[in-house]
Amino acid sequence: MTQHGAGEQLVVLAAAGATSITCFSGVTIPVLLRTECYAKALTRALGFAPTPDLRQDGVLPRCVFFIHEYALQTVVGGNRLMEDQVLHLLFHASSIRVVPASAGGAAAVGLDYALIQYEHEPPLVYLANWTLASDAPTVERAVHIFQRMHAVALDNERSRDVLMEYVAVYDR
Repeated sequence: MTQHGAGEQLVVLAAAGATSITCFSGVTIPVLLRTECYAKALTRALGFAPTPDLRQDGVLPRCVFFIHEYALQTVVGGNRLMEDQVLHLLFHASSIRVVPASAGGAAAVGLDYALIQYEHEPPLVYLANWTLASDAPTVERAVHIFQRMHAVALDNERSRDVLMEYVAVYDR
């Protein structure tokens, strides 16, 4: 599997009948919500091969995104690029929840997670842009992490207010 193979599989699996996808990203913008410029700047900074376009029509409305405030504070590619990226979050994610930095250690999940659920198949967990797993302990851990995220994250409306605050910060 390539470095971005799991991300490609995430999109394929999500597009293939997932009833819901819940994503958490702690340090970067989730792969399904990255603008092309953000993805390219991130891959250049990390020394990876170019990231394929992972956006898919019809997948985003089934997603709930939890984004740690650290991901919004981490400047990738400069202020203008970050402003565009945060605007992209506002306009393309129907359900977005910011996990505030003030949540502290309760939200200190270093890995990116996605829980992909199906009506008639067992759930899958996408871990840290690298691995897909379906074993019970991994799925249970992901469910627990998302329960914690629901408890500490801002609601969708307040999250959008925070995103607008970051647009203003990057618009300077």
